[in-house]
Amino acid sequence: MKPSRNDPFDLSLSMRGLGAVVTRMHSDIYEYVYHFTFKKYLKSYIRDFKDPWEQPIEHDDFFNEVDDPVVKSCFAAMRRLVDYKIELNLIFGIDEIADLEDEYIVVESKRFKLYLLVYKRSKSYKKLKLYYERTLTGFIETLSMYAYALTAQSYKIPLVLKRQLALPGEESLRLLNDDDSNVAMIKELVIGLKKDLEDFKSLSVSKTAKKTRK
Repeated sequence: MKPSRNDPFDLSLSMRGLGAVVTRMHSDIYEYVYHFTFKKYLKSYIRDFKDPWEQPIEHDDFFNEVDDPVVKSCFAAMRRLVDYKIELNLIFGIDEIADLEDEYIVVESKRFKLYLLVYKRSKSYKKLKLYYERTLTGFIETLSMYAYALTAQSYKIPLVLKRQLALPGEESLRLLNDDDSNVAMIKELVIGLKKDLEDFKSLSVSKTAKKTRK
């Protein structure tokens, strides 16, 4: 069983599906934050911290103390997703664990393609940065698709909305229904993540510029 664009639009199911998607998103970025931390800043501990789920870091304050701009940028995006999910849970009365075990919600969460890199540990710090950039770009696109579907009140997203996805910056969000509070929340999240993505990209640009000046 998989979602179809011909499915009748169901707001509650869509938002619960989105909730499951956002859980996967912030969990995935947590893995990036973890590996970035122990591949460089705390490299001497990498043998003790190989798996983000078997040797987890449970307190956010730990990552706040990591003096690595890459970690700080990723962590900001992760917190943004977590804050959105908390607000979504309150509005829709979502029981996160129950929803992640619900067959219909799990299926709904696969409506829009989500890029996730499974094997992060084997990647170098440099390659992991490239994969993170691709991942966050994909997250922004997936969230935008939900905003388009909510605006259209249909899973058959009009072409005029789909074409917005290729536009830069906030232009991709120009035709959204801002009067819908659910759409407005996603829009705010997407704008924030786009800023996080640009900040992350600028880290590589500034590093390259420094090398050129030398």
